[in-house]
Amino acid sequence: MTLTSVTEKKLYKLIKKAVVEALDENLQRLKLELVPYVEEGEMEEIKKLFGTPKKYKNQKFVKQDL
Repeated sequence: MTLTSVTEKKLYKLIKKAVVEALDENLQRLKLELVPYVEEGEMEEIKKLFGTPKKYKNQKFVKQDL
């Protein structure tokens, strides 16, 4: 068995990366849980008002982080 030498700085970066990944996963899950349920009738009304994504194919949108 070989023992790998890890500097304190490398260990810190490794732990930090793991914590960030774990927090991102939890944040994604939370965002999905906060999206309200839409009933079938409501969804049909939304489709009538706004159409399908194809309708907006040539539109430019600005991505915003939540």
